[in-house]
Amino acid sequence: MFRFLRILACTLLSVAGMAQAADKYSIIPEPGRTELKPQATRTLKLLSDKAEASLGKDAYRLAVTPGGVHLASGGREGRLYGQATLRQLQDQLAAQPEGIPCGVIKDKPRYSWRGLMVDPARHFIPLADLKKFADLMAYYKFNKLQLHLTDDQGWRLPVPGYPRLKSVASKRAESFGNRTPHEGMYTREELKELVAYCAERGIEVIPEIDLPGHNQALAAAYPEFFCFPDPGTKVRTTGGVSLHLVCPHKPEIWKFYSAVFDALKDIFPSKIVHLGGDEAPLEKTWEKCPLSVKYRQKKGMKDVHEELKEFEGKMASMLAARGKRPQLWYEKPWAEAGIYRKGDTVFTWRMGLTPSTITETKKQGLPLIIAAGEHCYLDYPQIPGQDNRGWMPTTTLEQSYKLDPAYGRPEKETDHIIGVQATMWAEQLPTLNHLLYRTYPRAMAIAEAGWTPMNVRSWDNFRRKVADHRAFVLKRFNYDLERTKENEPPFK
Repeated sequence: MFRFLRILACTLLSVAGMAQAADKYSIIPEPGRTELKPQATRTLKLLSDKAEASLGKDAYRLAVTPGGVHLASGGREGRLYGQATLRQLQDQLAAQPEGIPCGVIKDKPRYSWRGLMVDPARHFIPLADLKKFADLMAYYKFNKLQLHLTDDQGWRLPVPGYPRLKSVASKRAESFGNRTPHEGMYTREELKELVAYCAERGIEVIPEIDLPGHNQALAAAYPEFFCFPDPGTKVRTTGGVSLHLVCPHKPEIWKFYSAVFDALKDIFPSKIVHLGGDEAPLEKTWEKCPLSVKYRQKKGMKDVHEELKEFEGKMASMLAARGKRPQLWYEKPWAEAGIYRKGDTVFTWRMGLTPSTITETKKQGLPLIIAAGEHCYLDYPQIPGQDNRGWMPTTTLEQSYKLDPAYGRPEKETDHIIGVQATMWAEQLPTLNHLLYRTYPRAMAIAEAGWTPMNVRSWDNFRRKVADHRAFVLKRFNYDLERTKENEPPFK
């Protein structure tokens, strides 16, 4: 009788212990298919790691057993993603040593492009900070990092033969009246180091050189590149849209951008260069430029958009000669004027216009990346009442999570969509702490939007996982994901 009671007690203790084990995985982004088993495991030792080409290059299968884990992957990307999932499970097990479920995860991304854009042009981001940013990206299976390297407020790309980019264009007197000088310029070696660091983590680095507009910093350094040269031009210290557009009829600019594209070819293995192309007030610049007026008359051009189409075509040809192709922010007037060439990849970004842009780009034959302002602009505050600089809308975590890149449309209408991207415009984000605070946890929602099929996504499940990931990220990256109205890093 005593022996029976002892066995019963041990059994009850075992059952109680198992009851404390986790009954779900906390993986972000949610895998496409998960089959949980009734058993639990307290070890995630990697028992096998094999290639299985039939899975597809970016797919993997992870089998969690009582004795450890078996990983199979279809290619390098799939293996990296499987390893990323395993890291999250290891972090979950460390937080729940009673055990996590056994099961089989069969997974691949919904979209091939899952990006984040950072903006060192507005506030310089040191190399060490970019590396930490990339570490978090890899943890959540992002695979594209877009570097917005030039804008009105600063130029960060070194270009041989143009020293005033560093001595003038990379510096400004202050930022929004704070009376604090700001500057920064990457070296060629630093950018190459970043590219290699990201490549090890499955992240492609995409440089962005904004043109023809957003170029006041360049105008401060080389005013002769512009329609109305002003030697007194200073690097911009506020936001807004500048009237500084490079003049397409100055021979100097073609020599300059040839050198820029040579520098990009040397530094960035990516076949893509983002050429900006947004917020270019042609009617206030090229339309009035004497050289442009004369050129349009000579060529019989009906308007300034024909001139722009020729300009963009020349830039694309210069990139093509270097084995690269352009990407651009989508502007409806440009589309209506036929500026984009079939096959050009564009980003939808303007608030509320993504549904119509999906329709238009499908008809135009333009691959599309979703960076919809109402979901993906992560420089906006995430909690009502936080600093919005007097104009920014609030984009909550739930609002970011609501993004369906296809907007509920069937595949035949959306098969030109290649992915999603969140943007962190940095006019108001002066440090890494400010950048990470606004990027996360909303970037986790964008990661799931880009990776996970809609039929396995759940807001309630996502909220549970975000709560779990606070401990994971704190331990692994020494970064706290807690977000309250009051705990944002202060702005000067």
